[in-house]
Amino acid sequence: MLFTSDRSDCGLAGRHDLVRVARGSYMVAPAADTPQWRIKQLVTLARCEAALRASPSAISLTHEAAAVVLGLPILEPDPGIRLAVSSKRSRGVVTLPAVVYGTPEGSRGGRSVALRRSTIGPAPEEVVNVGGLRVTTPLRTAMDCAFDLPVRESLPVVDAALRVVCRPDRFNRRCYGEMEIDAARERLAQMVESQGRRNGKRRARIAVELADPFAESPGESVLRWAVDVAGLPEPVTQRRWIGDDEREYFLDLAVESAMIDLEFDGYGKLATAADVRAEKRREMVLRRGGWTVHRFEWRELLDPERLVRRVESLFPPATLRETRRRRDLWL
Repeated sequence: MLFTSDRSDCGLAGRHDLVRVARGSYMVAPAADTPQWRIKQLVTLARCEAALRASPSAISLTHEAAAVVLGLPILEPDPGIRLAVSSKRSRGVVTLPAVVYGTPEGSRGGRSVALRRSTIGPAPEEVVNVGGLRVTTPLRTAMDCAFDLPVRESLPVVDAALRVVCRPDRFNRRCYGEMEIDAARERLAQMVESQGRRNGKRRARIAVELADPFAESPGESVLRWAVDVAGLPEPVTQRRWIGDDEREYFLDLAVESAMIDLEFDGYGKLATAADVRAEKRREMVLRRGGWTVHRFEWRELLDPERLVRRVESLFPPATLRETRRRRDLWL
């Protein structure tokens, strides 16, 4: 990071290797072959550093900004930055410079991003230092996101925060972290209730109720959200199953009453020809065992209504007649 307060403006003139992320704040442009998702992540981290530098009295980064620093997944790759401040005089909204992503031949501007300062701040024990940046703890970050983001967007963060504190093992369904799953979920529920009349409490309660640390990716979290919206039987996340080849397999989302397995194919899951062959063998074994396998990609998860409709289309009419959509999950 480079700051104009550290050097004169003329010293930065003509520098084409810099990206302006905030007033007087620049980051060195990543290498040309850096994946776009990684570039956006680096830009967000640079914005976080710039925000804390511009507000040295701020308590910490919160919400999506804290999630990125903590390594928790978020759906929006170019999120706004939120700061908790102690004084009402410091609160407000500042628009940050938009960043252009991509090559000169196919570049496109990023979305408008804002820096928001709020007096709804964490307690001292809910702040940690990660790489020199003050951020809220995983559970506090999950709670804030549950209050202020739609359930579909907060659930990946809440699931991931529980993974951090519980460290569940899908092989034996045990936890090796600082808390058991029920205790962590109860702790989150208590934190939600302690917020008094804060806006968003209803959706925060719903997100905590749905939280599942066995979801191993944000895509699995959103897919589970769609199943719940459709009112379908609750799926088992990372369901362990032994095939007729006596090998052990794990199903992303298994709806056992219908013998349906919903799989999320994230970036890099099938990166090589060997990966594709192995996945085909796995799917053949599952089908021989009576499972119907359906796959979903990132692009499908970005259209919530279309995603829910596709999930509904995979189940027998008799199952759908017994269900009703949960409109509260659209909050």
